[in-house]
Amino acid sequence: MALNLFNYCPMVMYEEELQAHGQTLEDFLNDYGLDGIERFIYELDEASEETFKDKIYGTHLYYWPYWLAFWLGKSDKLRRQFPTVAQRNEYFLGALNREEWLAVIQRNIIAAASQDPKYMVWHVANADVKEIFSWKFRYGDKDVLKSTAQVVNAVSIAKPAGVKLLFENLWWPGLRLTDKELVKYFFDLIECEDVGIMLDTGHLMNTNPELKNEQEAADYVCRIIDGLGEYAKLIKGVHLSCSLSGEYQKNTPHKVPANCDRMAIWKYVIQIDRHQPFRTKAAKQILDCVEPDFINHELCYRDLYDLKELLPVQLENCK
Repeated sequence: MALNLFNYCPMVMYEEELQAHGQTLEDFLNDYGLDGIERFIYELDEASEETFKDKIYGTHLYYWPYWLAFWLGKSDKLRRQFPTVAQRNEYFLGALNREEWLAVIQRNIIAAASQDPKYMVWHVANADVKEIFSWKFRYGDKDVLKSTAQVVNAVSIAKPAGVKLLFENLWWPGLRLTDKELVKYFFDLIECEDVGIMLDTGHLMNTNPELKNEQEAADYVCRIIDGLGEYAKLIKGVHLSCSLSGEYQKNTPHKVPANCDRMAIWKYVIQIDRHQPFRTKAAKQILDCVEPDFINHELCYRDLYDLKELLPVQLENCK
């Protein structure tokens, strides 16, 4: 039977919110019949000891949306993305070259491993700020997959044996899951053991802007999974959420806005990648198709009591 989790980061505001209501994280989990959490790990050193460490089943590794030009040493492309060297160094957490960046990634993996997870999640995608707005990408899926495999193979020594490394699909170039041959190409390049796929349903839905409702979305997701053939068995977990953003994708001008700060980027991305709860039995249809070991109800929430309104809706539609 699959374990039911939700995405959590031990931020002060969440911790204080629980304390104000006389609850612990375990109490919150018990209220909804959840088994535990998938914790974001953005530290580079061993994560702090948590009172809920025994509830951490998965850890989500640090994610750089734009990294391939840095890996390939394309200084001209880097200058377009980062006006100053200081900005570039800050983005790559102090790494000045690919060897130092590999060391940064290894430190992040070691920090994640300190939580004794069953699995770790690695995003497989690349897109810079201009590209996410224009949808005109310099690098294709194969470019991203080849270089991701090189990075993974170089840092895999930091991953403990027995901990699964699950690669997550996105709608930008990389592991989209819409082409079986590209999935095969990627996993043929991976040299470490205990690997698999973390299927993000919302991300997969974002690859098809023609989807109008949850039933069409579930049929599409299941059709893509069936098309993976034997590679569908690599799907060990699901990030479960609904993202019907096709009309927004089609009607939004594909150009970079004048104001392109972090907040503007965030507002744009969440209009595409909505992380809303499934409100129909489409959720169960997807889970019956995939039969995952882990289900992370990865919903977008302002606070835990916002989540209290969202979780029951999706959980009911998984039954």
